[in-house]
Amino acid sequence: MIEHPEPEWALVTILFVDIRGFTTFAERVTTRVAAAYLRDFFDVVVPVVRHHDGEINQMLGDGLLAVFRTPDHADRALAAGRAMLAATQASLGERCRIGVGLNSGLVLAGMIGGGGLSRFGLVGDSVNVAARVQDATRDLDEPLLLTQATRVLLECPQADLSPRGVLELRGKASPVAVYGLSVTDPGRDRRTTEQECPR
Repeated sequence: MIEHPEPEWALVTILFVDIRGFTTFAERVTTRVAAAYLRDFFDVVVPVVRHHDGEINQMLGDGLLAVFRTPDHADRALAAGRAMLAATQASLGERCRIGVGLNSGLVLAGMIGGGGLSRFGLVGDSVNVAARVQDATRDLDEPLLLTQATRVLLECPQADLSPRGVLELRGKASPVAVYGLSVTDPGRDRRTTEQECPR
């Protein structure tokens, strides 16, 4: 049996992205059409994650979970989120609206499993918060939200981030402050970010 190293603590940024209204759409079309729609979506967003040095951790039906572990993980995750908005708008138009949620924090990262099955996984409250922040994009009608935990780790100045209040999240003793894009510009991508903050 192959022995894997124990999972280790890591400070990362988690990105969740989800298609708005996919369940309703899938009820109206055939399974083959729904599968083709998802393929088009993943063909757009997966390369965006990789281009920004992120890793796809899970594909979750009509969404995905990505993790960014580079030293500038918060900046890369936010740049990826912006680029996803631009890429889906350019490639899929109004037929595919997405919500992106970002959160940073400590997670246990490594091979996780049992019963003879294991895979690279992430365990920690930071993952749960990122998922709930993504859920809140729908409630607040925001294309992208990030937490204060991610905002304070940004190395690049981000003049277009505006407060969007606080979220009362189940299981969290304190509300979580979130920020959105003050100007939603699908054309703003990594190239713009890099011009503002050279690496």
